[in-house]
Amino acid sequence: MKKIGIGIDFGTTNSLAAVWGTDVSRSNKIPIAFWLRDEEFGNRPHPSVVWLKPDDSVVVGAQARRSMRELSGTIGHTFIRSVKRSISSNAEWMHGGRRFQPYEIGSEIFKHLKQDGQKNPIMLGHKFESCVVTIPVGFNGEQRRGVRRSMEKAGLLLSGFVHEPFAAMVAHFYHPERKLSSLRGKRILVFDWGGGTLDICLVEGSQDGATLFELSHDGIADRAGDDFDHRIMAELQNRFLEKNRGMTIDDIITRCRAKDRFWINSELAKIELSKYECVEVNVLNFLDGNPPFDLEEKVTRSEFEKMIDREINAACACALRCVEKARLTPASIDYVLMVGGTSLIPRVRWQIEQIFGAKTSVTHEPDAAIARGAAIVAAEEWCPVNANTLGLEMARGEFFTLLEKGEKLIKENSKKYVFFCTDPRDGKANFIFSQKRNGSSQSIPTGEILQVPIENERPSHFRDLDRLILNASITEDCTLLVEVQHSGMGSVARHEVADLSFGLKLN
Repeated sequence: MKKIGIGIDFGTTNSLAAVWGTDVSRSNKIPIAFWLRDEEFGNRPHPSVVWLKPDDSVVVGAQARRSMRELSGTIGHTFIRSVKRSISSNAEWMHGGRRFQPYEIGSEIFKHLKQDGQKNPIMLGHKFESCVVTIPVGFNGEQRRGVRRSMEKAGLLLSGFVHEPFAAMVAHFYHPERKLSSLRGKRILVFDWGGGTLDICLVEGSQDGATLFELSHDGIADRAGDDFDHRIMAELQNRFLEKNRGMTIDDIITRCRAKDRFWINSELAKIELSKYECVEVNVLNFLDGNPPFDLEEKVTRSEFEKMIDREINAACACALRCVEKARLTPASIDYVLMVGGTSLIPRVRWQIEQIFGAKTSVTHEPDAAIARGAAIVAAEEWCPVNANTLGLEMARGEFFTLLEKGEKLIKENSKKYVFFCTDPRDGKANFIFSQKRNGSSQSIPTGEILQVPIENERPSHFRDLDRLILNASITEDCTLLVEVQHSGMGSVARHEVADLSFGLKLN
């Protein structure tokens, strides 16, 4: 085990770093999380909020979030939150005559975590530099590159990615001496519902305890805690308009200078409804006027759960779909682990228990589990591996393997094939990607196809056949890049496979 291993949970709503290693385990039984220690928030992750100030300085975290309440909408102040959702997009923010891209805003969050972590006494004599970073199960290659670019701009090195629910599972079951030996032959479903995404993965430990494999994963990208804040806000806006007849939504759009305070108070109400049956949302000076209009409303837990009833049902269906993908049943799952703030909503927990029973539990310290799991992976130097054999299905049924089950997901791994195309009916050679799951000999198409233009004439001699050279290699973003070159036409077609089932080779 390394002296220090650093893990980062780069979150939509909150972010957190943690460390583990021999220099930590001497005085602690679990990885240290670099909590935000704040009078208002207590021991909490750092809010993923970036404040661009009029003097071009940048503030991140709790101070930025607090300042939103007072300065949002004020000339010269720009507040950006939930940048993770647009990390690979063409979105831009204008501030001080300069355009900021998502990866640049993301880099400010990584800088903040780095600077805060470096101050911790445990880091004395160590550099906060090389990190394992967690990502949602559905992140594609562009999104992963966006995260890596953010890290590089912040002066950090990416040592590896790990899926967020997978990291949470590692943190929950890890023991400093026994490691993850308790998971031999066990199946664990991780239900990770946070601020940005719902991520679910089903993991199985090998009988020899040497490897953990994802049997399947699934998720929902755009129905999570941040969206539920807006549900509460929409409901309270409607109530406000009902009480103030003659006003319209246009009045709220043009006269509301408290949009960010409104969002913060709605988010706090959502969190408190996991503890209390009823909460109040108060927003002073909600609308400009003489005098200004305040917003004062109560929200009950039952009202909130009704607002998100459809999403809760969709999340439970997603969990079942993940189990079915692995050709298993809820009864064959040994543990169900719930992670993330949205998982703490009582109705969510109740419905998952209806499916899986008493084997359901909430992970220790849900806010820190993902970062701690990443730190453990970094310190133990566990290598990411491919969980399901991935290859190409040919027209006659031949299967050409690109990635074996258990093969290391490291940049050096690559394969090369040469194909001769003999069927030019549609002017394209179609490479169909397929998986072999759980050791099955039967291949299942993934739905991804790489099409390569070919010469649309039937050759008269074998020397005239289209010769296609295929190279498959692992990228630094843990994706599989497939490039096919037509030797005659000189053209190159590319396809990147990001949806690789993840595994860990345990030393």
